[in-house]
Amino acid sequence: MTIMPVMATGGDNPIPLNMKIKQTNPESELTPLPKAPILIPAVYLDGHTLSFDAAIEDCEVRLLDEDENVIFSDFIAISQTSLILPATLSGTYELQIIRGNFIFYCAIEL
Repeated sequence: MTIMPVMATGGDNPIPLNMKIKQTNPESELTPLPKAPILIPAVYLDGHTLSFDAAIEDCEVRLLDEDENVIFSDFIAISQTSLILPATLSGTYELQIIRGNFIFYCAIEL
């Protein structure tokens, strides 16, 4: 399945990202599916800056290249509302936000 990337704007007009969701290990019996709906975090891209709402706290952020190699990784602290990606990155990447047994992901263009 091909995911069309969201282009970075580079201005003061953040673009909302359409995050999808998958399990890190869907076969695992250790972490059952929650009974309530999973809250998908609101994530925005503006140039090389990601901004997000409070639902993203205590998560890992990763960028993967087309070969699924991790190019960038960082952790989001509880009070953190944005993350600046390295300015040296350019191209299409899969953005992953990992929280517990779930990965929120989408393609972005930097």
